[in-house]
Amino acid sequence: MKKILTLAITACLLSTTVQPIIAKTNTVLYSGSTISIKLKNDGDDEITVINAGSGGTYRLQKNIVTTIKMEEGDKLYIYEKGKKGALLLVASSEMDGKVQLLSKL
Repeated sequence: MKKILTLAITACLLSTTVQPIIAKTNTVLYSGSTISIKLKNDGDDEITVINAGSGGTYRLQKNIVTTIKMEEGDKLYIYEKGKKGALLLVASSEMDGKVQLLSKL
């Protein structure tokens, strides 16, 4: 009887003080609209462009494909003498991963 009472008290104490450990995992899916636009300068001269969204500038060398990460709706301009020049393109999801020729923009 003494053993049963001791076991019952021990079981009650363990069940109230020991809580099961449950691992919680928060999963966050990034649903941003980052687009990788590949630009090929098929012209005769190097040019510099500026992403009006992020403010980043990129030098596009002749016959080289340059990848620029942009958000959907960002605008890419020619950058001349420290100022924005002509608008080249507005980033859209259809451009993601595809090569854009500067002569066609």
